[in-house]
Amino acid sequence: MTSSKYQIWLEAGKKKHQLPVNPESIKIQRNGNNQSVTIAGLGETTVLQEPKAVTISFSSFFPKTYFPGCTVKKPLLPHAYINAISTWLNEKTVVRLYITKCDIVWYATIESFSYSQSGGDVGSYDYTISLKSYKTVRVRQININKNKKASAPKKTNARVNTKSKPKTYTVKSGDSLYNIAKKYYGDGSKYTKIYEANKKIIGSNPNLIKAGQVLTIP
Repeated sequence: MTSSKYQIWLEAGKKKHQLPVNPESIKIQRNGNNQSVTIAGLGETTVLQEPKAVTISFSSFFPKTYFPGCTVKKPLLPHAYINAISTWLNEKTVVRLYITKCDIVWYATIESFSYSQSGGDVGSYDYTISLKSYKTVRVRQININKNKKASAPKKTNARVNTKSKPKTYTVKSGDSLYNIAKKYYGDGSKYTKIYEANKKIIGSNPNLIKAGQVLTIP
């Protein structure tokens, strides 16, 4: 990918930064996760597995001042970007990665981030960053008490209403469907469930929710 007029954004919570200078190239690596096994009388065969997480990496720099090659008119000081990315890395924060022009909208973890003072431009910092696509995994734990006898169900003549009223949520500034799903379901990857129930309100892009919208939580 060449450095045309695309934009790269990193977002976590209420913080959202557009990187001030596009990299010369972006490397996207997709690896399979298949396993080879040997079966008697058949020989070697391949057991197909889900692919490994996608890795994306690139290098660029944080300029000390604006210059015509910047993607933003008023870039922040280099340490503002460095501190934000370092904090997300150290605190194991899942970030939202946007790269326009190539339709990349990922939840990702920052796998590595290195930076150094630019030799030819004092005050600017070169950096290299690597991110990996992220999927939420939820493990449910069930405790079984073997010593406790099951009690007989109580008889009741009352008719129970099993229909639960759907919940609603009013979108606030900085919200995303991922965070809302994590709040209600404990699993951000279930954001599509909320999106499908609110397509008429949200529109065609699940990433563009607006403050003040009232969403149904199915």
